[in-house]
Amino acid sequence: MSSLISQLIKENLVNQTQLLEVQGRRLIEKKPLQDMLIEAGYLQEEDLYNTAKNVFPCPIINLERVNIDFSLIKLIPYERAMFHGVLPLKKEGDLLLVAMSDPCDIMAIDEIGFITHLHIKPVLCRLGQLAPAIQKYYAAQNTVHDILKTTIEDDNIGPIYKAMIKKDEILDIANLKEDDDSSFIKLVNKILSDAVDARASDVHIEPQQNTIDIRYRIDGHLKNILKMPGEFRQRLAARVKIIANLDIAEQRKSQDGRIKILLHGKEIDLRISVIPVFHGEKIVLRILDIHNLQFDLNHLGFQPDDLKLFKDNIHKPQGVILVTGPTGSGKTTTLYSALQEIKSETKNIVTIEDPIEYVIEGINQLQLNRYKDVTFVNGLRSILRQDPDVILVGEIRDRETADIAFRASLTGHMVFSTLHTNNAAATITRLLDIGLEPYLIASSTLLFVAQRLVRMICPNCCEVDHSPDPKLLAKFRGYLKNIEVPKFYAGAGCDQCGFSGFFGRTSIFEILKVDDTMKELIVNRASETTIIKEAVRNGMKTLATAGVLKVAAGVTTLKEVDTVTDVIEEGVDAFNSFKD
Repeated sequence: MSSLISQLIKENLVNQTQLLEVQGRRLIEKKPLQDMLIEAGYLQEEDLYNTAKNVFPCPIINLERVNIDFSLIKLIPYERAMFHGVLPLKKEGDLLLVAMSDPCDIMAIDEIGFITHLHIKPVLCRLGQLAPAIQKYYAAQNTVHDILKTTIEDDNIGPIYKAMIKKDEILDIANLKEDDDSSFIKLVNKILSDAVDARASDVHIEPQQNTIDIRYRIDGHLKNILKMPGEFRQRLAARVKIIANLDIAEQRKSQDGRIKILLHGKEIDLRISVIPVFHGEKIVLRILDIHNLQFDLNHLGFQPDDLKLFKDNIHKPQGVILVTGPTGSGKTTTLYSALQEIKSETKNIVTIEDPIEYVIEGINQLQLNRYKDVTFVNGLRSILRQDPDVILVGEIRDRETADIAFRASLTGHMVFSTLHTNNAAATITRLLDIGLEPYLIASSTLLFVAQRLVRMICPNCCEVDHSPDPKLLAKFRGYLKNIEVPKFYAGAGCDQCGFSGFFGRTSIFEILKVDDTMKELIVNRASETTIIKEAVRNGMKTLATAGVLKVAAGVTTLKEVDTVTDVIEEGVDAFNSFKD
């Protein structure tokens, strides 16, 4: 008898007679004792839940908010999951997180540990959520496999596929009819629906030798969601291609598509990329949910003084502002936010992008199209003939594009663009490398802005980290001497953040202002180190410094900052070495 059942008897919530009665039927009904006590009317669920919280102080989860890893369901047989009232949630190494309504049931924990060959960590959940969740996830696994197996026997793609999706049509996932054809429609819809609910930015469908792996990118990190039999790879790829209006017969070259869907009453853009790989076709669906995105400079993560500097410069009548960083670092969001800030009826704002991420009202956006000779170079030349006030060039990739963009700023235009470089100073080196003249860089540029995204600590499970990593403290010692961090925080992990300890991301910025001294250094082709020293002396915060400021504010962790920034470690006090 578990300590929870003992406590229920001790508190007179159930008695021995009632317990003996349900124990006699347990081998037949194969359910946990607490379930049977509630079903018999001997116990109230709320009393069970409150007693369990007091007896076993452990994490409490809401299963309605948890995205469960389908691949874990197979670890515990359905019969044992029902008998003990357990549901696997997450696996980390040899530790398995399991939801239970009785976390004190040592026999259940021991048996599940023996079955899975893993160490079991129980978490408490309401019985009213647990039983339906077990039915839902185990039934879903069986249903998906059985229906897919039936569907795969049909070698022809029904005409309904071609009739359903037309170019520029919005597909309403929520209102598809049951008889609209196969489980592949339902499967893709379920994948997309769950991805949006999980705040995923991308869905990766990856064919392996014997399986198809489904992964979501959440807060910048990929997470395994589902494994499917490899025999279904062609049908799954065909379904996604049809949604994106791509050629289902072409399997040997890359394809790109785009479509709008209606999900939960919201319109969501999907960008779809298909490339041939060794075991089939790898598909990435980029989810562009404008409803959850704010193009507001005030909410991007700028430090107050950096925000003022950035706003002051984007409102200037002419010049170049370059935002740099790797793919997925938030550059486009920053530039769209800048356009939103300066947008007015008195300004003609035109962009040329590859591709257009989001459509913004009041801004003229031109899509790159190499097949119709709409390149950055040709597009820029055409834009300049349309009397623009502000131009956004999606990316500077070559000398000709850079030359036109920078010269446009000299003739009275404000130009925004991006580059892929590691830091603000490296942008100057990159522009010189592609052949841009130093005087043109110095005379045109207002700001070089480097940017990264860091995950934010989940506010629901944020707690003081009493033992931060000594190696990280040593690595950041130069920065920590100048920035006081009263307490370090970390996320313990909860159902709202998927037990990652993080929820959402914010930006950190490094803004290099081009003043007269900096212009002279650029013209003289000064080294990156010299440029960084002068910029820091002039008030620039490096990316690492901006990250540590976020740590001091309790927004993120040192480990996150270390992951996305280059920390200068030379010397005892690296940060001060720039200021000397």
